[in-house]
Amino acid sequence: MTLKLPQVLIDEMIAHSREDLPNECCGIIGRAADGALTLWRATNDQASPWRFNIPPQQLLHLYNAIEDVDGDLLVIYHSHVASEARPSPTDLNIARLHKGATEWPYWVLVSLADEPPSVRAWRIDDGDDPDTVTASEIELAIATGDADRRRLEMIEVDGRPRVQETSL
Repeated sequence: MTLKLPQVLIDEMIAHSREDLPNECCGIIGRAADGALTLWRATNDQASPWRFNIPPQQLLHLYNAIEDVDGDLLVIYHSHVASEARPSPTDLNIARLHKGATEWPYWVLVSLADEPPSVRAWRIDDGDDPDTVTASEIELAIATGDADRRRLEMIEVDGRPRVQETSL
């Protein structure tokens, strides 16, 4: 199994990881029905070097944007600031909460413990036990082409949180 991503998206995930130090970064890559890819830099509302969480308003925005192009959620990405680019027990617990999804997205992890940063792709799927999931590393290959890159930020409008999306 191989995940093919344009170099521009790998570079964007690394840049996002570095910019969010000392905390983990997180984001999503969606694939439109025509194959076009979009990377969204999300906000880590945990603001933590050990955990990430995309705010619910941003997740809803992302799901709607992907649905608008008859697409699918291709990748969940995040960084590890001091450990290898391998799903942690916390990552596997997050994945376990979503067990039962028809098609699980790939996970891409960026490790800033290495220089240059290590970027690895994973498939997290049902485990043998009903309460477990398993992670299997897959090949991450460079694809030709470009992709759209966007940033999501939380802003306040009339005292209510809103998602603002800007192009990178």
